[in-house]
Amino acid sequence: MVGTSTLITDNNRFPHAGDKVAAWRGAVHFPAGNSRRGLAPLELVIAVPLFLFIMALMINFATVSAWRVRGLAVARQTVWTQRHPRNAATVPRPDYWPTPATLGAGGVQDAPILDDPRVNLPVVRGPNLGTFRVNDQLLDPTRGFRQGTSEITRDFPMLASLGGYRLGSGTTILDNCWRYRQTGLPYWWHDHWAHRLTAVYQLPTAGGNYLTLYVQAALSILNMPQRSDLLILDRDPEFAAYAARFGWRGGGAPDFHPGLSRFCSLDLSLAQDRVENLIDRIGGVAPKQGPPPVAHVPSLAERMAGAYIGLYRRVIQELQNQLNAVPPPSPAQIAAIQAEMADLQQKVDTLEAFRQSLQDHGR
Repeated sequence: MVGTSTLITDNNRFPHAGDKVAAWRGAVHFPAGNSRRGLAPLELVIAVPLFLFIMALMINFATVSAWRVRGLAVARQTVWTQRHPRNAATVPRPDYWPTPATLGAGGVQDAPILDDPRVNLPVVRGPNLGTFRVNDQLLDPTRGFRQGTSEITRDFPMLASLGGYRLGSGTTILDNCWRYRQTGLPYWWHDHWAHRLTAVYQLPTAGGNYLTLYVQAALSILNMPQRSDLLILDRDPEFAAYAARFGWRGGGAPDFHPGLSRFCSLDLSLAQDRVENLIDRIGGVAPKQGPPPVAHVPSLAERMAGAYIGLYRRVIQELQNQLNAVPPPSPAQIAAIQAEMADLQQKVDTLEAFRQSLQDHGR
């Protein structure tokens, strides 16, 4: 390599450095420059593939991580959609979860670690409480686990030669809440009438033919031909339909069942009096016993008529609000709304006349 040199001398030995005398003894030569032309492009060519490879790995890692989080979210959503009172059939599949990918939920094994000795009390875990047999499975804290799963197979977005990858996720919840329905009691019983003790303890049966008579009476009530006609007393679908249509809260049908006043006695005459009072209240007759009779006792039919009048008037007001909406409905919609309002008003007039006749009859 050819380059220029600079002469460095000792000023003591050569005081006249300015005379430009070239003294080679004691002189040290350093290159004034170093030629590196072409090395920077070469280093760039060598480094760029390495940088691109690292960037591709970063993109692949970030993509896999994102799908991992999505899989966990899908598994969690799936297991929660199957928890009472939800219904997985009515919950749409997440938009971000592609069709080939799978999701599901099911039971898993029990967790003995949750079996705390402090809850192993004979009154709830048995196996026996005196002469009663205890249902030790009902309040078992180790039971009731449910697991949600998800699985997906995808290709790497970068470096396709690496192939594909598969992700499987799962999440677990403790779903054993010991709900009322889980006790095995009939679904048509009201909570305040059913005795939960029969689900926790196997109580001794009554002697004689009392049990047979009780079963026959219950079956007679359930299988009577007029049972479907009595559904209007608490399960009329018209209330629920209007509530769903207009988004009313608590849109269940009213309970018109006339209840027997509570009493605790083995006196048959007292029971007979209570039954007669119940029949009087159904017919709108003032009770013979108890406080002084009021001026008017609404009968069951009168109370039901009033409830339906209130329902139809509320629907008419909802329809009127639709007519007054901005922008207004189309002419065809206006005609349909007005026709429905006229039909409801006719029902209101009919029920008003019927209720008035009941009131006049009771005077």
